[in-house]
Amino acid sequence: MEKQQRFKRVIQYIEEHLQEEVSLEGAAQAGFTSLMQLYRDFYAHTGHSVKEYIRKRRLSNALSLIRCSDMPLAEVAYTCGYSSQQALCKSVKAAVSMTPLEYKRSGVSYYFPRYDSLSAKQVTVAAQTLPATVRAAFYHSRLSGIEEQAIAALQETLPDYRGRVFGRNGKQQGSRFYYWIWLEYTPEAVEGLLAGRMFKGVEVFPELSLTGAKVLVRNDEPEIGRAWNYLYTDWLRSSMFTQAPEPYFEEFLWRNGRVNRLALVLPVMKRTDYDRISLIRSPGMLFLASTREGPHAEKEASQAVMGFLAVYNPSAARSADTFYIAKNGRACTCGVKLEEKLPLPSGGGLELLELPAGSYAVLETDCAGDSRVLEERLEAWVQDNGLRRSSRPAFAIYEAQGGYTANHITTTCRIQLEHVKNG
Repeated sequence: MEKQQRFKRVIQYIEEHLQEEVSLEGAAQAGFTSLMQLYRDFYAHTGHSVKEYIRKRRLSNALSLIRCSDMPLAEVAYTCGYSSQQALCKSVKAAVSMTPLEYKRSGVSYYFPRYDSLSAKQVTVAAQTLPATVRAAFYHSRLSGIEEQAIAALQETLPDYRGRVFGRNGKQQGSRFYYWIWLEYTPEAVEGLLAGRMFKGVEVFPELSLTGAKVLVRNDEPEIGRAWNYLYTDWLRSSMFTQAPEPYFEEFLWRNGRVNRLALVLPVMKRTDYDRISLIRSPGMLFLASTREGPHAEKEASQAVMGFLAVYNPSAARSADTFYIAKNGRACTCGVKLEEKLPLPSGGGLELLELPAGSYAVLETDCAGDSRVLEERLEAWVQDNGLRRSSRPAFAIYEAQGGYTANHITTTCRIQLEHVKNG
């Protein structure tokens, strides 16, 4: 078994036991390694000790529940593996310098992702202030390595410059690529860039304040690429933020005259279409359902259900106001809520689908868009919070209130959970 695969088994074991006291011996056994080797491997893979990783993952899960659910703090502590509500509050205070209630109301966001690959990085969302800067463009015939070429050109042009340096890729112009460099504004920086021959389009910009999601990475081009991909895809998709209009940028962090790390900053803002996520105890529900496959599966499945009701139970068809949709690859299951069971013909492609009473993670929205987008958000939230889900796939419930236009439809995406308490 490859070393990386063994380590993923360790991570899986830890994630499955975050709600209780994690046995490090059990984690080592899951990865077919010794406890001492586990300590070494963990730091080599994640940059954290195994105990620090467990602490940060629990805290990240707890803060997400505090922000996105109405669970009492005692239940959050229980769900996330804390010994008591007091232990949870102490951990939150130490990490973000706020009480749980202050964090819930604040614009600060703490997120420490589950480690699944080398691209996973800790993300910090906070206010960022960029000083007044002077910007110039560095042109090159190749995109690969253009940042290093731009920094080398900067050191040659301004060898005595010691201020902050920011950068980002520009658009391709013909066969040439360019990279923007920002320097803290000084008259000397402006004069040096204007006098040099390697930078073009020198401009001065005022101080800028924004909210940024920041990741620190080594000055290594493949790692930088993985980190940007992680920010834009995995993290942004599962966060409460969307990309802000300000451009992304990289800040070069120097040590002994060399760039050894970069801070990648993605400007973000809270989503205006904020989706409320909560944990609920739902009663059982009964649906008349049909499953179809292919490019028109949803349309064909819904027509099969409504067509049957129109013939055999017209009153149920006229009063239908709650609908079920679950997608799995090319297959789609559609259903209409029933108050009681109906006799069904054999071979008609219809079924009575019973959703059991139990605990569910629910994402609420007033948007009647593609349910798969909602499912992806909820799936990520459930995973990041260490919750245990049942084998039933995620599904969406559409409820029509006074009409069937978008303004009258509310949508909830649901995932059935195991062993979750709710107050």
